[in-house]
Amino acid sequence: MNPRPLALAILAATGIVHAEPMTLSVGLDRLESGNNGLKAQTQKLTTASDQHKATFANFLPVVKLDAGYMHLDRDIVLDLDPIRDAMVQLQTGDAVSLAKLDYAMKNPASPTIPVASQLAVKNAAASQLDAALPHFVKTSKEQDDWDASVTAYQPLFHGGRILAAERVAAARERAAGSDLDRQKNDLRRDFTKLYLQGALLRSSIALRNEAIDAIQHHRDRARTMVTQGMADRAALLRAEMALADARTSLSDDSAKLESISLTLAQMAGQDETIVPSDSLPPPAQTNFDIADIVTEIGKNSPLIRSLAAQQDVAHKAVAVKNADFLPEIGAFGKYELNQDAAKAALAPCWVVGVKGTITLFRGGADWYGRQAARSTEVELANLSKEAESALLAQAKRQVLTFRQSRTRFANLSAHAELARENHRVTGMRFEQGLATSLEVVDAWLSMQKADLDRLAAAGDAWISTQEILWASGRTSEFVNLWNGARK
Repeated sequence: MNPRPLALAILAATGIVHAEPMTLSVGLDRLESGNNGLKAQTQKLTTASDQHKATFANFLPVVKLDAGYMHLDRDIVLDLDPIRDAMVQLQTGDAVSLAKLDYAMKNPASPTIPVASQLAVKNAAASQLDAALPHFVKTSKEQDDWDASVTAYQPLFHGGRILAAERVAAARERAAGSDLDRQKNDLRRDFTKLYLQGALLRSSIALRNEAIDAIQHHRDRARTMVTQGMADRAALLRAEMALADARTSLSDDSAKLESISLTLAQMAGQDETIVPSDSLPPPAQTNFDIADIVTEIGKNSPLIRSLAAQQDVAHKAVAVKNADFLPEIGAFGKYELNQDAAKAALAPCWVVGVKGTITLFRGGADWYGRQAARSTEVELANLSKEAESALLAQAKRQVLTFRQSRTRFANLSAHAELARENHRVTGMRFEQGLATSLEVVDAWLSMQKADLDRLAAAGDAWISTQEILWASGRTSEFVNLWNGARK
């Protein structure tokens, strides 16, 4: 039977007007392309990747251009003329002393040089020295001053902090990727479980529609027999009650299907509601080996890989904290572009060198910071072990549930056939006046219950299948099993 016309008929019956019948494989594709949570996590992975790339810049030198302009209230002048004046005065005094000595040697009878001659010698010496000596005045900063320099710093050894930071960023990128895989795995599981519930409701609605048609036929036949006096009025009332119950159950299932359709659309990030078009097939004919599942959980589970990546981040963070106890050593250089201003300020035009620093005491903050990072690492290690243990236990429980559901589905086949045959025989006996209306309705209820129980067993088996695949990180394989069972 073509599932699309049946799905359209169910949409009409349930009143979902803006709905799109969709297969599970198409729905999962829509989920991965339209879910806003996945888009956000994908962007988070891109951010982590860019941050990882940014850490490589820490291995390279940092080059900066510093420039500035200042307007001062006046020129800043370095005035050393008082030293010049003292030098002129000293040299002038020496010249006068030499002149006195020369005069005394030439005039032993009157050795004292005249005052006028002393003044003349003094003035002549002062004039000569004033002309020979420059003024000791220098403008170190003009009123409008600018400066510009190029500086560079090359890390040589920072206690391993730079390498550890790069490894932390790499671990965070891996953790973001694992978180994306985990979120995809979780969304596939949740979407599939809702889809299975919708497919089960769709099959239930189809059964209830068939039952309503059958009960209506029985109700009409009971009305005719009551009119003819071949049956009492209780037969008609029993048929009316069964018809009302069937319509109520149909209304309940239709409302549940509509709610699931809205949730599926929200998860897939689209406006139109999604109604499952796949019918619920028999359980998958596959056997899950516990030993294989244990191995796959340890290797492929997105949850375990995400916690392992977070633990790796914490481990690398300890290495970053270790660098706080080691020195930082780097080479540096500086080149002044305004060399005239540098010279005027008695500063070098360029300089290169190596410098190192080490923190001797910070109140114990470095030690306790490292201890906190180490505690986080141990915490994540324990969480990873607990998560792996919980996943293993859950997977084992789901394997048992899958096997039991598949067995129940197979055994209920005989019950369904018997209930169907019983309903047929009881209906014939009612037509012959050998059975009551109550017996006919009870036979129909038994037949419907057997069919619904068989559908529920198939649904439980498929949900257990997806839970097992989810624990081992293989939810993408569910579609192949689903489509294979529907062929």
